Amino acid sequence: MISRKKSSNASFSHVNFKKHTTVFHIIIYIIAFGCVTASPVLESCFVVLRLDANDVKLNALTKNLSDTVSQLVSLTRSFNDLTAKVDHQPVAFKAHQASSGNLYITIGRNQRIIFDDVQLNLRNAYFHHLGGFLAPLSGTYMFSVSICSHTGHYIVLNLMKNNNRIGGVLAGDNALDDCSSETTVTQLNAGDQVYVQHHGTDGDMIFVHQYYINSFTESLLQIQ
Repeated sequence: MISRKKSSNASFSHVNFKKHTTVFHIIIYIIAFGCVTASPVLESCFVVLRLDANDVKLNALTKNLSDTVSQLVSLTRSFNDLTAKVDHQPVAFKAHQASSGNLYITIGRNQRIIFDDVQLNLRNAYFHHLGGFLAPLSGTYMFSVSICSHTGHYIVLNLMKNNNRIGGVLAGDNALDDCSSETTVTQLNAGDQVYVQHHGTDGDMIFVHQYYINSFTESLLQIQ
């Protein structure tokens, strides 16, 4: 009895499989036969194939367009950054210590040096009454300091950025008035302050002369 039941189930499954297989082949045959024998149906089949191919091309074109737009946005940003760097107003100053003749100025320890005769002040970033420069833009700047000392005196000046030393100049001679200079390049953020400050003992003397110019200058090389 058990063997007969298994055989019956196997026969049913085989018939069921044959039935589904036959239906599947009939559907495939109808579609294939229709596409081959019937002209309107054949045309529809090729239209579907062409539409699928066009969809693939459209997707590729859409991706290429998206990539091109992204590149254009990036180039536009780069162009705007370059335009801002090119179009910015120049930042520069040059200031001397004013004198109508020979003058010896005694300076104290850590005293800020005032260059009060302003020759150039583009962007008005140098404040002569304070002797300091206030950076209006973030970028790379070049500073230069020239100073003369009285005979028999040695003087050391520091170039300061926000209370930190970024350069210095030493002038002095036992027999002659002596002049020296220092040039340095530094990175500044907007709002940083740069100034010249005495470093040494009280009683050092700066020699101010109409032909020996003590000066403090700055120029913006490149903005960030």
